[in-house]
Amino acid sequence: MRTVRSRIALAALLIAALTGCSHGPKETPVRAADDPNLLVGCGPLEDQKIASNLHVSGVEQQSAPTVCNWTATGPNGGAVDITYAWLENDTLSREVQIADQFGYQVERLVIKHFGGMYWRDPKDPSTCAVTASDTGTVTWWVQNRDHAAQPDPCAGAMALMQATLSVDGV
Repeated sequence: MRTVRSRIALAALLIAALTGCSHGPKETPVRAADDPNLLVGCGPLEDQKIASNLHVSGVEQQSAPTVCNWTATGPNGGAVDITYAWLENDTLSREVQIADQFGYQVERLVIKHFGGMYWRDPKDPSTCAVTASDTGTVTWWVQNRDHAAQPDPCAGAMALMQATLSVDGV
C-alpha cells in the first residue's frame, strides 16, 4: 500500500512539474559518499551539463530528490521546465501504465541497450519525456512553458538521457 501511495504522489509531482506549478524550496542533492549509484538524488548531470544539452545559458534547480526540477530560459527567451526522476525497482511496463492512465502517447524505443519510451502529450506539443529502464527507471521531462513546440522538447529530453547514460558508463 505504501508503494502505491508513493507512486501516486510521484505521478502528482510529475504532473505538477509539467504544468509549471512545482516551485519548492531549493535543496541540495543528497548522495551518500559510498553509494556507487550515480542515478540517485538529482542524477549524475551537473547544472551546466543540463544547460548545454538543452542549449540554454543556465538552469536553476527548484527541488531535489526523488523528483528534481530545474527551470531555464530557452534559446527563444521562453521558460523551460526540466524534471528528472529515478525510481529504483520501477519497470517500463509500470511507466507505460501510468502514461496510458494520464492520456500520454507512448513510443517504445531502445536507448543504447536499454528499453525505453517517449511520453508525449497529444494536446501539448511543448511537453515530452524520455524514460529508460534497467534496475529501475530514469525519466527526463522537458516542457516549454509557453507551450511552443520549439525548441523540440523530445530532442532535449533525449539529449539529457544520452548524457545521463554516458556518465553512468554506458
